[in-house]
Amino acid sequence: MNKKNKGYDVTNNHDVDLSRGFLGLTYNGGDLGERNNVDNTNDIYNAVQNIEDFFTEHNYRNWKYSFTDFYAVLNYDIPHKHQYEYFKKNKKYEANYPSTENSARYFLLQYFQKSKTLHVTSAFLQFAEPNIFELITKYMESIEKITFDHTYLESDMFDDVDFHFEPEYVTNYLGHKKWYDSNLIIDEMVYDDGKYKNDLDYLLKARQFINPKIKFEILGATEKEKKCFESAGLF
Repeated sequence: MNKKNKGYDVTNNHDVDLSRGFLGLTYNGGDLGERNNVDNTNDIYNAVQNIEDFFTEHNYRNWKYSFTDFYAVLNYDIPHKHQYEYFKKNKKYEANYPSTENSARYFLLQYFQKSKTLHVTSAFLQFAEPNIFELITKYMESIEKITFDHTYLESDMFDDVDFHFEPEYVTNYLGHKKWYDSNLIIDEMVYDDGKYKNDLDYLLKARQFINPKIKFEILGATEKEKKCFESAGLF
């Protein structure tokens, strides 16, 4: 996948507690009522670039410290219909906006020492330089497994599966026609380049930089996907 040029500035906040082993990288994608025709892949790419920069610098300055729990999240504010109509009419929101229910987010990466598992989204896999996985896994304490999954938007306003994968409220009602959530595709050809012409090529590149003792897993893989995964030597 071709990487995007930098667009909207996703301001990041680092919550780092080296004494307790926690790392949180939080990025702000702004308000989906105020912004026009958001290209969320640009926002995700910018966040991925910053994550890479963080671990590169951490490896140089704080190499003694690893993390027991970690997340990297890209947040948005998303208005209800009546909130959005009020905004369009008055060029501002009501005083009580936003509340917690207006939050939407992409968890690009998550690590929990309890499960010893790093969760990676397809968007991070596709946008990141493969060698960054060597640094990320190096600083995840006791890691034994990496799981890979689709990229989907979580929102407290919507709890249905359709919104996660095809958020028509965002694309149609709020007008963000460029909005796109990448899937993890390993059982058909979707790209022009590579041996497999799908995300197996990204997985194989990442695998080269990761300790072979760390297992790979595709969340919710079908039998066909499991066979493709195995044929590529990734099990």
